[in-house]
Order: sequence, then structure tokens, then C-alpha cells
Amino acid sequence: MAEISQLAFPKALVILGNVAVAVWIALDAVAFWLINPVAGVVFLLAALIAVYGILKFLGCTRPCYNCKKCTFGMGRIAALYFGKRSLKDYKETYRLPTAVFFYVLLGPFPAAVLLVSTVQAFDILKIVALVCLLVFSVCSGLTWRTTHKQ
Repeated sequence: MAEISQLAFPKALVILGNVAVAVWIALDAVAFWLINPVAGVVFLLAALIAVYGILKFLGCTRPCYNCKKCTFGMGRIAALYFGKRSLKDYKETYRLPTAVFFYVLLGPFPAAVLLVSTVQAFDILKIVALVCLLVFSVCSGLTWRTTHKQ
């Protein structure tokens, strides 16, 4: 009988990772709000439902005995965006295309829309929001890189 490895999401990652994801969603909503207030509210609701509804459900489809401590999907959300590559577990839960879709939803998509809007109508607040979005996107993207220790 094969031994099932149990995942252990560090408590700090679960808390800080989900706070970072919530701040990232808020920044995305502000970016869209700077373009159109209705678009900002719609994106905020859509992103909250997508990440904390759909993604949380997709991440927690495995039985709780596969994790050392059940975080009700919140550990997987934090790990997907800000966790070490070894905690991402995208092969068992999300699958890679789903993980890429949800990353693009919060990162490059709002940044690209804001960049186009900034080119059309320059505003310092848009530049500040764009830089913040790019920082979050790069920080999250860097967690996917492989590290080769020799």
C-alpha cells in the first residue's frame, strides 16, 4: 500500500498569503475603479467569487486526511499565489491550466487593462496602481520558479 504524503501549510503562509491575496484583489478592483467605478465593483465581486468561492472549492476537493491540518481550502489559495513550489500541488487539485487562469485573472489581466487605460488617459494614480499590481504579480510569479540546489 502506497504511503500518502500529507501537506502541511504553515500557519503564517495561510494567514499572510490570504491577506496578500485579498489586498491583491482590492488593488485589482481599484485599478478597474480608476477606469470605471462600476467595472471596479463588478471585478471585485467577480474576483472574490472566483478566488474565495470557485478556487477554494476546487482546492479542497481532496479529503481532509491528505492534509495534516484542514484549512478548508485557504491554505491551497495562499500556496497557489505565494507559497513555495512544493506546496502548490497543482497536479492533484487545480491542474496547471486552472492555476494559470486564476493567476492571470489577478495579475496580468488587470495590469494590462490599466496600462491601456493609462496610455489613453494618463493619471498618476493609475501609474501607482499599475506598479503595485506589477509588484504583486512578480512576487507571485517568482514562487513558481524552480530552484536548483547543488
